[in-house]
Amino acid sequence: MKKKSRKKIIIISLIIIVLAIFVLTRCGNPAKQGMVVMNHVKTEEVVRETLVTKAFADGYVKARQEQEIKAQLSGAVKEVFARSGDYVETGDPLYSIEDRHLQYSLEAALLSYEEAKANYENLLLTYRNQEKIRDLRLEEARKNLEIALLSYEQEEAGLEAEELRLLEELEEVAAALKKAEEDLEANLYLYEKNAIARNTLEESRNRYAEIERNYNRLEKNLTTFLEQTKPNRLELAQLKLDNARNSLEYLETSLENEKITEKDLEIARLRVANVGNEIEKIRRDLELAVVYAPMSGTLMNLDIKKGDRVTEGAAIGSIADLSAFAVEVTVDEIDINSVTLGQEVIISSDSFAEELDGVVSFIAPGGSLVGSIIKYKTEIDVLDDKGLLRHGMFVDVEIITNKLADVIAVPSLAILGAEDKYVFVVEEGLARKRPVEIGARTLGKVEIKGVEAGERVIIGPYTILVTLDDGMPVIDMGE
Repeated sequence: MKKKSRKKIIIISLIIIVLAIFVLTRCGNPAKQGMVVMNHVKTEEVVRETLVTKAFADGYVKARQEQEIKAQLSGAVKEVFARSGDYVETGDPLYSIEDRHLQYSLEAALLSYEEAKANYENLLLTYRNQEKIRDLRLEEARKNLEIALLSYEQEEAGLEAEELRLLEELEEVAAALKKAEEDLEANLYLYEKNAIARNTLEESRNRYAEIERNYNRLEKNLTTFLEQTKPNRLELAQLKLDNARNSLEYLETSLENEKITEKDLEIARLRVANVGNEIEKIRRDLELAVVYAPMSGTLMNLDIKKGDRVTEGAAIGSIADLSAFAVEVTVDEIDINSVTLGQEVIISSDSFAEELDGVVSFIAPGGSLVGSIIKYKTEIDVLDDKGLLRHGMFVDVEIITNKLADVIAVPSLAILGAEDKYVFVVEEGLARKRPVEIGARTLGKVEIKGVEAGERVIIGPYTILVTLDDGMPVIDMGE
């Protein structure tokens, strides 16, 4: 029943509207018929109030104190000691990097250091005994030549003996092969005459095949020996002999050039120092292989696991003190000059119903281009988050840029005029044009001078407001 009654009311209302349009159309233009037009307007009483100007922005919640965790070394993650969301104290281990290569490098560097140190000490000793060492080296080179010559002769004799042994062994196997062949032919004949069993024949065949393989192997070994082993070993022995002879000749002509100088000693000393510095660097890197918490707080976005590779200097997470929050926003260039440190801020979000208080704590000295607008990074300290904020939450902020107490302000829609500004006030049923001076602005209101408290300013409808003229009769419909 309620639905039917509502339907009837809607139909009756539509009929009344249609009739009203028809009557207005039939009446024509009242101005042409000499009638006085009465404009129905909305007004608002002018009162003195506190005008609050604001700069609006939005941004994200962050911890007031937050520090990035950067990889100190490149490498694979060896072990992870804490995860995102964990609370850690300053100095707690977070993760470690695989350091086996550093351990190996340290061992190699320590060996190099010992070698460099020994080289320097030997060089110093040689420097002090150069002449004596010179004679000893020449004597050693001559002995090496004698040894090389003797080695060559021994190698040559040994190769001849080896060749003879191989030939004798081959001849012996050749005789055995011939006999095995004769035995096989005889057994084959006997087998055909059914004089021996088949397995006896097979044994003869197997023995012949085995001796034949041994013969082929020995023949191949002899060929390899004659074509490769003997020439190569003789060539190597000759090369050693030539090297010993050349070494002696070279030593006799170059000992003067090899004379150790004080500059040589300095270079060797610097080598020891450089390797020592390398060892210190590796040890420092080993200390950096374990990353510790730089501050106390909650781990944020530490998304690494064992085996992951990290690059030195790369941010892999952060630590935040979630006991105090701030909001980072970007303020448009048209508002930035009105924003100053310490200004009050109202913080709101779709995530919670309450409004939070804050203060401007930082304004960037330079702006960044965002789209086609220059914006300035601004930070706001939250005074009391009331347990409503979360790191990374999106919020809106209203920065209180100015508060003007006891001023006349009217809705911005009431202000007319491109250059010379004016409003219309209602006086005894007539619209009176009133020139005004413009002051501070908010989103909805404008401070003006030229109108007194208690007067009623016309605020709409806008289609009538823009057609008004001074002295036109109006009917005040109120607010």
